[in-house]
Formats: sequence, structure tokens, C-alpha cells
Amino acid sequence: MTNVKSVDELQEENAMLKAKLKTAFRELGQRNDQLSEKHQEVTDSINYAQRIQIAMMQPEYLVKERLEDSFIIYMPKDVVSGDFYYVGKKQDDIVVFGAIDCTGHGVPGALLSVIGFTFIQQAVRERGMTTPSDILTFLDDGVNRILRQTGDESGVKDGMDLALCSLNTKTRVLEYAGAYNPLYYFNKGELKEVKANRNPIGVNEDGIPDEYTNHRVQLDKGDTLYLMSDGFADQFGGKHGSKFKYRRLRKLIHSIQDLSMGGQKEKFEDAFYRWKGDYDQVDDILIIGVRV
Repeated sequence: MTNVKSVDELQEENAMLKAKLKTAFRELGQRNDQLSEKHQEVTDSINYAQRIQIAMMQPEYLVKERLEDSFIIYMPKDVVSGDFYYVGKKQDDIVVFGAIDCTGHGVPGALLSVIGFTFIQQAVRERGMTTPSDILTFLDDGVNRILRQTGDESGVKDGMDLALCSLNTKTRVLEYAGAYNPLYYFNKGELKEVKANRNPIGVNEDGIPDEYTNHRVQLDKGDTLYLMSDGFADQFGGKHGSKFKYRRLRKLIHSIQDLSMGGQKEKFEDAFYRWKGDYDQVDDILIIGVRV
């Protein structure tokens, strides 16, 4: 014989179920509040880290004092960036500047950027170094040591690629050294490329710092030069979702030479957003343009 529950029993079970559901929803709400609070704490921390990272780099007015006719496009993929720039003046006529791309982006890249900036600053300001190849070797050794990469002691294989220049603003002699990232400069109606060494900064398991080639270029008044990370060239977009690539980038640089540096910056940014469309930004983006 089937047991049929009474109305009172059903009402009691229903009340118990409602109580359990109420408790469950209350606990869920508490957990959501806790997660929201933790998320806000992380967001606030990252936003504050962004302030520190931006403060670390030279402000625009100081960049303009050292490189009067120039622009910098700095577009982190996330709040903080693995790309950073350096513009330092050692002597009256010598300006050392570079575009540096650390492994990854976001918080890991930002941590590496602090290490990179510190060593470059130490090389230029404290040790008086102005030869780009020497600065790269100093940076390579410093990153390798601080991350304990000799013999893969720490297991950290991160480093950075960069293009670094030293410009005598009086004689217009430019010196350049690079780790993977080249120098582009426009001279006598032609866009020229100076290739970088294919040795990253850091990751020297043998503990021996790499040596880099130092290039010297005599520029003429009105010439332009460009340093950049690979974020722009690697951006997916267009009709077929392909990379922008350096071929298009070189063509773009060639097409905007009649514009002011401010106008060139606008063209770079417009080209990027047109190409990207609805695609997500894939990496940090950094471009430095200078007219001598």
C-alpha cells in the first residue's frame, strides 16, 4: 500500500526545503561578495602598479626636452605592460633612448620591465655608458644574474628584446644595438633597416654575457628613425584575420614621411585600429619615432 503524505507533512518538507534554499542563497551571496571584494583588491593593486610603471618611465615633457621632434605610442594590452621605453640624457648632446619588449605582458611583463629599466638607468646614469652595445651587454648580464639563470638555477627563462640608440643631437651621429628588434630610419628618400643581433637579453645558462654589434649611422637633418616592439606587426586583423606584419609596417612608415611627427603618430594609431577592427589586441604595443 502506497504511503500518502499528509498535507502537514508536505508543508513541513516544503518549509525545510525553503529554509535550505534560503541558507544556500545566503552563502552564495556571501561568497559572491567575498569574490567581488577580492577582485576589487586585485584590480586596485594592478591599477596602482600601472601608476608606478608609468611614473618609472620619463614623462612626455621630459621626452620632448631630450627628443624635441618625436612621438611615443604606448599601448599596453592589459593595464600594466611588458613593453617600456627609456629616454635618458647623459651629456649635453647625447641622448640614449630605447624601446624594450619584455617576455609576456600584464603583471609578469611589468615585473620584468622594472628590472630592465633599473639596469638601463644604472648603466647610463651611474656608470656613464652611452654605447648601446655596451649597455646591452651590461643589461644582459644583470638580468641573467638577478633571475639566477646561469645553469637554469631558477627555471626562469624570461628576458627581453629591445632596440637601443644613442644620438648625438649636434653631429647627428646615431649609434644602435639591438636584441632581435631592428632600427628603421628614413634617409635620402629610402627606408633603411639595421638588423639586430639574435640574442635575447638574459637566459645565459653558461653565465657569460652576450656581446652585441654596435652600429653607427650618420643621419642628415630631417631624417626620421623608428624603434618598436613586435606588438603592432603581430596584431591580427584585416579581412582574413592575418597578422599586420613588418612588410605593411615598412610600407606605412614610407607613406607618412611628409607628415609631422604628431601626424605620423595619428596615422600609426589609425592604421592599427582599422586593421584590428573587432579582434582583440594580442600584445603590448610600443613605437618610438624621432625626427633629427
